[in-house]
Amino acid sequence: MKTTRFNVVIVIGIAIMGMISCTNSPTKKAEVLEDAKDNVLVAEQDLNQAVSDSINEYTRYKMEAETKLIENDLKIAALKTNMKAERIEVRTKYEKELNELEQKNANLKVSISEYKENDVNKWEKFKELVNQDIEEIKLAISRMSENRK
Repeated sequence: MKTTRFNVVIVIGIAIMGMISCTNSPTKKAEVLEDAKDNVLVAEQDLNQAVSDSINEYTRYKMEAETKLIENDLKIAALKTNMKAERIEVRTKYEKELNELEQKNANLKVSISEYKENDVNKWEKFKELVNQDIEEIKLAISRMSENRK
């Protein structure tokens, strides 16, 4: 976001300087300056809208991801409850795997809640990695459920 804002300001500044230097009459310069001011206002509004959209996207994604992570927690808890009826060897093996999945799930929750990066490319990469991790946990839980049947 900071880079985008900086780029917009630089482009507008260059445009203003170019428009002002190309005209000779004071009235023409005043008109150009007024147009440039209008362009700056429009650019600021566009920038504010982009920032708002970015915040809304993050909030929406965060809620969706947290819902998936809560579902994972519930499935892990159900598997742990069902494991108590198993033999000790089986139970020990599955409890260890379930604890690891539970920890990965908790780490993802922390990563999502603490995410602060404003760079769009980094945001997209972060979402991609989180989605991949959530799916891996979900698949591992499903495999464990299937193995118990």
